[in-house]
Amino acid sequence: MENNQEVAFNIFLKNFKKNVSKIGLKNSIQKDYILKVLYFSKEHLTAEEISNKIRENYNVSIGIATVYRAMKFLHDMKLVNMLDVGGSSIRYELSLAEHHDHLICNNCGAIFEFTDELIEEQQEKVAIKHNFILKEHVMTIYGLCEKCQ
Repeated sequence: MENNQEVAFNIFLKNFKKNVSKIGLKNSIQKDYILKVLYFSKEHLTAEEISNKIRENYNVSIGIATVYRAMKFLHDMKLVNMLDVGGSSIRYELSLAEHHDHLICNNCGAIFEFTDELIEEQQEKVAIKHNFILKEHVMTIYGLCEKCQ
């Protein structure tokens, strides 16, 4: 018997496949596995970690190049956020959650999500001041976490 999270994921996946078909593109089982790993992950994952989790959890081997292509596609579809944690490391998360921003530790790479109404309001004020229509934003603050200070 499926739990509520699995039911929600299956609905999400069905809608994703419908939208991909509507724009004339093909669905792939690889994207299904990638979305499943991201959907159930509590972490921001690298492409390598996604590939490894698919292999470990589902006994399916997906090449790293396939993961990178899928991540670009999912990012272009606005389903995935890409986080540059410095160096050559990009981490991914589904963009289904409520809007949030990130604090990233330059030393250990830890990622902390946060929301702040004052920051959100200030960004809107800045946009208005410059006669700019704010559609979306990404805020990432880099520094040192408590452990690395």
